[in-house]
Amino acid sequence: MKQFEFTTLKLFLAVADGGSLTTAADKCNIAIAALSKRISDLEASAGTRFFERRARGMSLTPAGRVLLQHAREIIYGVERMQSDLLLYSRGIHGLLRIAATASAVAQFLPQELRSFSHAHPGVAIDLSEGTSQKVVEAIVDGRADLGIFLEPVSGNGLVTFPYRRDELCVVVPRGHSLAPRARVRFAETLVYDHIGTQTQSSLSQKLMAEGGADYRVRIRVGSVDAACRMVHAGLGICIAPRLIVENYQDCFSIALLELDEPWAARQMLVAARSKQGLSGAARAFLRRCIDAGEAQPQRHAAPSPTGGAPAAEVSCTAKDLSHEAKHAGLSRFYDPVFANEDPETMHE
Repeated sequence: MKQFEFTTLKLFLAVADGGSLTTAADKCNIAIAALSKRISDLEASAGTRFFERRARGMSLTPAGRVLLQHAREIIYGVERMQSDLLLYSRGIHGLLRIAATASAVAQFLPQELRSFSHAHPGVAIDLSEGTSQKVVEAIVDGRADLGIFLEPVSGNGLVTFPYRRDELCVVVPRGHSLAPRARVRFAETLVYDHIGTQTQSSLSQKLMAEGGADYRVRIRVGSVDAACRMVHAGLGICIAPRLIVENYQDCFSIALLELDEPWAARQMLVAARSKQGLSGAARAFLRRCIDAGEAQPQRHAAPSPTGGAPAAEVSCTAKDLSHEAKHAGLSRFYDPVFANEDPETMHE
């Protein structure tokens, strides 16, 4: 098998993403015939077909899906190398890529980012938002060093740790028939029109699963801010993270009610592809996120992402390990999260 060329891999990725030679050729500014030959030569070199050719486009074969995963890793790895080196040339020492859900960004991440930036002023931060599933995909593809998403989205073999917990509430207009209530069951809200967020979000998926056909969404919006504005206008009610909605209580004519459901308390996870290979900046931020989750007051018992003991018990175990390590005279860089790795690499 001949050595794969980087340019050819980028063209392969464009065809896989675009689903046709025409779309990929336009994107990459290359003639269709030249692109077709590149793909054919790639398949000939590997001795297998990567695409099924159809009248309406091209789809990946099983071998093509394997190559796609490797091609993404290679391309993102090279782009990351170029970006990191460019930062060094500008006096910035490292880049931390984080993917997180909008709820994590709006509620908690600014606190962690502020303290991290004060401790590591030379590290640039690239923060992207997405649904929990998109966050997982970004980590798997290598586009993010760390990701923060909500259970129960599958981690796809990622290394995960408990992060913070949030709590959903019911948001209604002041003067609404539910407004005098302190708490309400989800089933009781289904007689009213709801304001929903994007259907791919973890929250929307959960509400649709719990409410079924009775869950009526009158308007879908792109953010909690927009949802609160719609509630303020009397267009419906919504379910949203309490800490976000509390920011709008003084601005809008809305009331917050406790959502009396076991799933109203949500566990966030912080994840990486593996503990090995993380930069010093990524390790430091991961440790900061784990510590933040351990320090958060626990209003509801949250199960561990691996099952078994609640997150609070896992946190105590980690703290005990750090305490024991300190008194055992281990390196100051010892961290129970990376207990099986060389302590002398922890300060990178």
